[in-house]
Amino acid sequence: MSQISFNVLTEPWIPVVHMDGYMEELGILGCLEKSHKLRGIQHPVPIVELGLHRLLVAFILDAYILAGKRPKDTYDLAEIIESGCFDMGLFNSYAEDCGDVFDLFHRDKPFLQSAGGTGRTKPLAAMFPALPSGTSVIHWHHEHEKQARVTWNEAACLLTTIAPFMTAGGAGLSPSINGAPAIYALPLGVSLFQTLLINIPLRNQDTGEGIVAWRSARQPGQERNQATTTEALTWRPRVIQLIPGVDDRGNTFVQEIFFAKGDSTRLNWIDASLSYRYDDQGSKPVRMKENRPLWRDAGPLLLLKEDQHGQHGRKVAFQRPDVVEQAFEMQTTGDRMLIQAYGMRTDMKMKVFEWAKSTWSVPAKLGRSTRLGALVQNEVDKADSVAFSLRTAIRRLFPREGTGNKSALKTVCDRCERGYWLQLELGFHPLMEAFSKLDPDSPDDSELISKTAMGWRDMIRNIAINQFELAADDMDADGDALERLIRSRSWIRRRIEEVLS
Repeated sequence: MSQISFNVLTEPWIPVVHMDGYMEELGILGCLEKSHKLRGIQHPVPIVELGLHRLLVAFILDAYILAGKRPKDTYDLAEIIESGCFDMGLFNSYAEDCGDVFDLFHRDKPFLQSAGGTGRTKPLAAMFPALPSGTSVIHWHHEHEKQARVTWNEAACLLTTIAPFMTAGGAGLSPSINGAPAIYALPLGVSLFQTLLINIPLRNQDTGEGIVAWRSARQPGQERNQATTTEALTWRPRVIQLIPGVDDRGNTFVQEIFFAKGDSTRLNWIDASLSYRYDDQGSKPVRMKENRPLWRDAGPLLLLKEDQHGQHGRKVAFQRPDVVEQAFEMQTTGDRMLIQAYGMRTDMKMKVFEWAKSTWSVPAKLGRSTRLGALVQNEVDKADSVAFSLRTAIRRLFPREGTGNKSALKTVCDRCERGYWLQLELGFHPLMEAFSKLDPDSPDDSELISKTAMGWRDMIRNIAINQFELAADDMDADGDALERLIRSRSWIRRRIEEVLS
């Protein structure tokens, strides 16, 4: 058999969509060469789609750095965008200078992997959270972990998820540089060319001598306290080596891998694609939470810029992602910005419960105004307070209001809160649109703000009451239960008016 090879620069593996909707797969160089004619990257698995974007951003940024052309501000990015397309001469020279590091199955330098794996192999499922492996949560796949196999191009796609989404595990297996997976923001341009450029990190927090994964000769497996941007984008929390296979019909596949612990870190890294929450406990990335869809965190991801906001009596500050900030700064045409968010919810360790992708159309005026963004977030905070009250009211339907039973009616509360947020999402875009029409420099006018938010507040009121009544319908009908129902119904109606006033 001839030497097995899969060159990610030229082999088709990145799924892209043309402006007319035509889909095909391209290698890295082909993707960049055609990027100004492509609508974007599209993959059925959200964490893969985000991973592919970040891989291309790392490739572009590293090429610019080695050529002495690292973008320093949005003016540099705008200048490249104005050129209309990428300088492929620069990327071809970069690929040549990197050498033979883009072969997925290179004997010594496999792409995004570490050569020399020995000992027992593991099923491919160990690196892909959608597949059940060991004690991992079973989602929609119910096959044995050893049966899972993918094609070579699919295996390459899976490798891109390791840096942004790798979770912690047992036996010293650390998560990636951002800790437990957080919610990543991806502002969209009119083409893949623009999308990739506006998502290039401009914050230079490079420390140490680390380099992008495919140029690094260092074997991962150390405790690190320094990082560079390109290293962080291709962080290696695991030692991985794919084991290629070819069946009797010539079909290529990957079914087994070498898999071991890689780099760990306590470095306080600021990822350009993440939003951060600041309180008296320090800072942490915004992550997905149970029963809460992605849009609920649209404020921190899209609108908030270091303002203080209240939540159940606490004061916190949020900073939206750097890439969102620079996208609004660069926008010179159009009245809206499309921003996608990608998240994966875990138990903060190794269990993966769900992943999600959401797309928002944000009025540019709203995105540029700290004040208007804060007003929208205040309305979302009201919805959050009502959601908290809804759970409290439902627990009041339980004898002694659930005292001594922390799980009292938890399933009912979870179901009603999910329904509440899912229905309320229909009002979020109209809410942004309504506040974007206000004068950002006008003084606060409580009457005007209430009038602008009237439709939103009516939705909150109606949905919360409906969800409470749905929960009440499942309760007992004896005298004590009816008394609790009357008291709870009165309490939640009164509480909702207090929050929305």
